[in-house]
Amino acid sequence: MKSTVSKKRDFTLIKKYTAIYMVLLVAAILIMVDHYYETPVTLADVQLPPGVDTEKSEVGFKAPAFTVRNLKGHRVQLADHKGKVVILNLWATWCGPCRVEMPGMENLYRRYRSQGLEILAVSLDKGSSDKVQTFADEYQLSFPVLLDSDGQVESRYNSFTIPTTYVIDKKGMVVAEVDGAKNWESEETFEALEYLLKAPG
Repeated sequence: MKSTVSKKRDFTLIKKYTAIYMVLLVAAILIMVDHYYETPVTLADVQLPPGVDTEKSEVGFKAPAFTVRNLKGHRVQLADHKGKVVILNLWATWCGPCRVEMPGMENLYRRYRSQGLEILAVSLDKGSSDKVQTFADEYQLSFPVLLDSDGQVESRYNSFTIPTTYVIDKKGMVVAEVDGAKNWESEETFEALEYLLKAPG
C-alpha cells in the first residue's frame, strides 16, 4: 500500500515539475521572439551630434581599433574599412539567437554592400576555426567572418550578451549598440542605414 501511495506521489510531482518546466520554456521562447522583432536601429538612433575622438565601445565615441584574422588566416583591421558603414557583430557558433539573425544579416549585406556597407562578424569561439568555417558555410555567409582567438575584440567591446552588434559610421564612430538577435530586414533599419551610407565620410 505504501508503495502505491509513494508511486502516486512521485507521479504527481513529475507532472507538477513538467508543467512548471513547460511554462518556463514557453515564456522564454515568447520573450526571445518579442526581443527579435524589436527594431535594431532607427534613423533617430544614428542622427547624433559630433562625437568624442576617444576610443570606447559606446555610442558617440570612436570605435576601438583591433586586428584579427579571417578564416583564411589573413590579418584584418577595423581601420581597413574606414569610409564605409560597418556593422560589427560579435557572435558564437554555440549561440542560438546568433543562428536566428544571421540570415537577415546576410540579406542586409547583399542589399547594401555595393553602397559601402561592410559587415564584420567576429566569432568569439575559442580553439579550432573548423566549427566557425562550418557555420559560415552552412549559412552561406559572404561577408567577412573573423576570429577573435585571443579575446582582443571581446575585451575592447562590451559584449554582455551574445550577439552584440555595433553600427559604426564612415568616420569610425559608434552610432548604435544592439544587444541580442534582431530582425535586420525592417524598413526602419533600411532607412537608418541609407542615411549613414549617404552621409559624408
